[in-house]
Amino acid sequence: MILLVGRHGFIGRHLERALAGRLHRAFAHDGPWAEALGADTGCLVWCGRDPRLGTPDWRLETDLELAAARRCAATATAMITLSSRKVYAPAAGPLGEDTPTEPVDAYGRQKLALERALAAILGPRLTVLRLANIIGFEPGRRSFMGLLLTALRDRGTIRFDMSPFTERDFLPVETAARWIVRLAEGPPGGILNLGSGRAMPVGRIALAVMEGFGGGRLLIEDWRERDAFRLDTHRLRRLLGEAIAPDAILAHCRTLGRRLREDPAGDQPMGCGR
Repeated sequence: MILLVGRHGFIGRHLERALAGRLHRAFAHDGPWAEALGADTGCLVWCGRDPRLGTPDWRLETDLELAAARRCAATATAMITLSSRKVYAPAAGPLGEDTPTEPVDAYGRQKLALERALAAILGPRLTVLRLANIIGFEPGRRSFMGLLLTALRDRGTIRFDMSPFTERDFLPVETAARWIVRLAEGPPGGILNLGSGRAMPVGRIALAVMEGFGGGRLLIEDWRERDAFRLDTHRLRRLLGEAIAPDAILAHCRTLGRRLREDPAGDQPMGCGR
């Protein structure tokens, strides 16, 4: 059985849909998941996120994910945690699982501290997924795509504080959820990058969304390239035997634009995976 914690978050909601037809149980971050975690649990997928992460108020010792890891250790259960590519040091080439970890912001430093604490408890039973930019229909979220969709809907103008030629690694959330479910059915252990492995210009992503929406403007306020990255996903492709093409990512973005035009209210964000 797969146990999902954080069912109400952006990724958690898509994971629960991807788990349909499989033996699983799903809980909110603060739900009674501990009682459900037992001998019949093959893997716990933790999608919950402490809303204080990235702020001075976050404390490692009070993060509920540590309690989940200790419970998994006591029941010999595998665990998958969703981390971030922000734990890596900035690099000109693709970020591999062996790229040095030198976070440049508080969120990355705290995520890395959490990774290390979980690994100390679970050892090889822990799989750490370092995520690329996971994108979907998310107006209202303070994420790259969430801010883009909200600006296009509310003002008809997407504003970038970076060059549109800045390249980043984007992965549709539906694909991410399907791949995470496959990994949960046989957790590989260790660190694993989860992304498309493609370098996509952020301007092309924005234009694809506007194509689907049927209009809009892209305004560049700062032409410097900022926070470009691409994940090395060779290990992921070896494990899953599949990948996603750039055309599929752009088609997904056009679909997001069409949905924004047809349903401008959109899904209401549910917070931080609770």
